[in-house]
Amino acid sequence: MNLPDRIQDLNYNLLKLSSLVETNIKDAFSAIEKKDLDKSKTVVNVDSKINMMEVEIEKEVNEIIEKFHPTDSDLRYLLAALKINNELERIGDYATNIARNTQFMVENPDLELPKILAHSAETLTSMLNDVINAFILSDEAKAFKVIEMDDIIDNNNREIFTLFKEKAKSNSEFLRQFIVFTNISRYVERAADHTTNIAEDIIFQINGKIVRHDETI
Repeated sequence: MNLPDRIQDLNYNLLKLSSLVETNIKDAFSAIEKKDLDKSKTVVNVDSKINMMEVEIEKEVNEIIEKFHPTDSDLRYLLAALKINNELERIGDYATNIARNTQFMVENPDLELPKILAHSAETLTSMLNDVINAFILSDEAKAFKVIEMDDIIDNNNREIFTLFKEKAKSNSEFLRQFIVFTNISRYVERAADHTTNIAEDIIFQINGKIVRHDETI
C-alpha cells in the first residue's frame, strides 16, 4: 500500500474516532438529562473503545512515518493527526466524567440540568461537529469558527460558577448542586479547549500556520 492509500485509511480511522467521541459526549448529557444510568454506563464502556482506537491510530501514524519518511504537507498532516488523535481521546475522558454525574441526578428526581449548562453542551457538540467537518473538508474558515465558539463556553462556565456559588452561600442545600454542576461545566470547558486545539491543528495541517496563543484570532 502506497503513502496516499495509507493516509486515506488513517483519515478514515480518525473520522471514526471523532464520530465516536462526539456521540459519547451527546450520550453523556442525554444520560444526565433523562436520568438514565444504563446510558451513563454505556458511555463509560465506550470510552475503553476510544482508548484502544487512540493507541491503534498512534501506532499507524508512527508506522507510516517510519516506512515512508514523508515531507512537507504529508508530514504536516501526520503530525496534526497525532495531536488530533490525542485530543480526541482526552475529550472522550471528559464524556465519561460527565456521565458519572448521572447518579446524582437520579438521586434528585426533581432536579433539572440548568439551561445555561445545557447550552454549553449544545455548543460543545456543535464545535465537535464543525471540527470534524473542517477536518474532512480541509476547511480553514470552519476551523476558525470553532476557535471563536470556545468563548461562549468560557463565558457560560464563569456564569455557572458565579450563579451556583451565590446560591450555595445563601442556602447550604445548594452546596452539592454547586459542586456537581460546576464540575460538569468545567469538564465541558476543558473538552471545548481540546476541541479548539484540534481546530488549531487542522489550520496547521492546511497551511503550516501555528495559531495557538495568537491573540489576533
